[in-house]
Amino acid sequence: MVNSKRIKILFKHCMDKLFSLIGLIILSPLFIIIGIILKFQGEDVFFLQKRTGHLGKEFKVFKFTTMPKGSEKLGLITTPNDPRTTRLGKFLRKTSLNEVPQLINILKGDMSFVGPRPLVQIGTYLNDDEIVKYYRMRPGVTGLASLFYYEEDELLGNVENSYEYYEKVIIPKKQQLEKEYYENWSLFLDLKIIFITIKKVIYDRYK
Repeated sequence: MVNSKRIKILFKHCMDKLFSLIGLIILSPLFIIIGIILKFQGEDVFFLQKRTGHLGKEFKVFKFTTMPKGSEKLGLITTPNDPRTTRLGKFLRKTSLNEVPQLINILKGDMSFVGPRPLVQIGTYLNDDEIVKYYRMRPGVTGLASLFYYEEDELLGNVENSYEYYEKVIIPKKQQLEKEYYENWSLFLDLKIIFITIKKVIYDRYK
């Protein structure tokens, strides 16, 4: 007999693909407009970064470019006043529009709408046993850790040593939240996270 949780995960994967396709069709005019502006400014449309995802498979996550080429070599942590961020990039990050191209990753099967955030490097803050559990779920555009640190840029901008704070405070907390998500996963939890994310992006930010 097929495990009911596996059926639910398969259903989730199918719904991810369906709604990502619908989203890409609806938002295609927005993609074109932003793409034209970025090309006019001499930038690549997409910023591609290697991440580790489902079952430890490496993939490239899609985001709209918010910084000039080569900026990631100066560090992966960004703050609200990061001088590397372009004017358009600040708008894209503020509105979370820079994350929209991840619909492509969802359609490809690399990601899900909800799940643990894809790690830049496998084992960054997980031990071997946790890595196995972590990668049973497709990484998500949003999730428990993403919601908890929704204003991470602003938080890091208010501490003296952002890199040290990220490593010693944020990473352990994210680890705890991602474990809680895996242990308590359900379709209802995913729907709850999606609604809270929409509320934060649309309502809380502009109220």
